[in-house]
Amino acid sequence: MLAFFLAALLPWLYWDQGPDTAKAVKQAQIEQLYVPAGHEAVWKAEGFDARPLRAAQFVTVPAPGVQYRMDVASATSIPWVDANGWRFERGGRRRYYYVVDRGKATLAAAEAYAYGVEAVIRPDPQDLAPFARILAFLRGIGPVELPGLANVGIVDDGSAQTGEVMNLLARRNLMFHVVTAPDPRYDLNVQIGNDEYPKAEAANPAAFAAKIRQKLTDEKRLIRLFGSDVVLARLTGDDTQVRVHLINYSGRKVEGLRVRVRGEYGHGSLSVFELDKATLTDYSAADGGTEFTIPEMSVYAIVDLKK
Repeated sequence: MLAFFLAALLPWLYWDQGPDTAKAVKQAQIEQLYVPAGHEAVWKAEGFDARPLRAAQFVTVPAPGVQYRMDVASATSIPWVDANGWRFERGGRRRYYYVVDRGKATLAAAEAYAYGVEAVIRPDPQDLAPFARILAFLRGIGPVELPGLANVGIVDDGSAQTGEVMNLLARRNLMFHVVTAPDPRYDLNVQIGNDEYPKAEAANPAAFAAKIRQKLTDEKRLIRLFGSDVVLARLTGDDTQVRVHLINYSGRKVEGLRVRVRGEYGHGSLSVFELDKATLTDYSAADGGTEFTIPEMSVYAIVDLKK
């Protein structure tokens, strides 16, 4: 289990609506925001910490969510998760910019927060209130500066092929870090193009990701989720505690999510966005792992585990 430093950051609002909306923004208890360049003085006069958005300073990322695609072979609809975690792992400490459709602002905020990246989100104006609510939720959790956890190293050659492999690993909740060369501290190192991982095999990213999972083995996976194909995990922690970030990309409530984390932790607590007094159920720590059930969650949940 390898760690790199990761500090949680709150996402910022980009608001390109006119200053006549200042009252609504204040009512949402948002004090810091980006605005179109040249408009910051007007917003500062209204009492905001307003900064001009300069697009060149940010990397634009796609809106997160789920697409339901028809599987031709089985004639069933299977979810395809559009997530940016693998981009954040690959891109490192950059600054990111989201433009999201209505109903996606909270998801984008949860994703950015879970990965500890500096992000600005341009929501649909109708989503100002839910965006403010998730900011309040994240502030209430409080910052816990824990390093990101992974036990798979991916040597990145910068190719689209390797990027798609990272995407598939993230969608399967295989925790990886990008490295410049194989690192013996990881349980598994993957370098596309060597004898063990030929480029020809990586041409089928789904099968290639399955091969990596098989080589790692389920026993060594840092986290496993049961009961949902639309929830992705992110782990941070140290020798005494782990924080489990769970992001639900579906836009629908998930119920009965079962989680197994590698390592035995005697105590666990749960925080769920827009759900008061959430508690873990069927909790056990034995046989090298900690298991529990999250009865229900909407877009985001955090589990803190301590020894």
